Amino acid sequence: MVIDLKRFFQADGVEEAVRCGLDFSGVELGGAKPFCAPVEVEARLKSFAGSVAMEERVSFRLTMPCDRCAAVFTRDYAQSYTHTLVRETQGEEDGQLVLVPEEKLDLQELVLEDLLLDMPGQFLCKEDCKGLCHLCGKDLNEGPCACGEPATDPRLEVLRQLLQ
Repeated sequence: MVIDLKRFFQADGVEEAVRCGLDFSGVELGGAKPFCAPVEVEARLKSFAGSVAMEERVSFRLTMPCDRCAAVFTRDYAQSYTHTLVRETQGEEDGQLVLVPEEKLDLQELVLEDLLLDMPGQFLCKEDCKGLCHLCGKDLNEGPCACGEPATDPRLEVLRQLLQ
């Protein structure tokens, strides 16, 4: 979705609300396609001093495999972002400024960038996920495995002896 910002840059006090659903079903993240439903966006734009203030609220459902146990989980998220849209910058670029030299904003591109930069580094089905047994592959969230795996990592045995 492209928003024409020409009228915003021509006068102060111009306001508009934008509401839409964006399709990110083709976006791949870590080998999975996490956006199975449209990403809902509510944005408010307001012009001031030759620039445009934009507040956006994004809500979406994320479906990903857990990085520890590989179980697929779904979680709802809601995030808010603010941006200042400008036609040009003076000197150094500020990370808070979004440059729109042709006075057209690609909302889909900006929202996708916001979401990807805000994603966690690790996707877990639950905070205390125990993962899989490295020997037999059993999901340790369902209980201990029967393969006789030691309770502690053998590489840490020397440290355990130091504590005694």
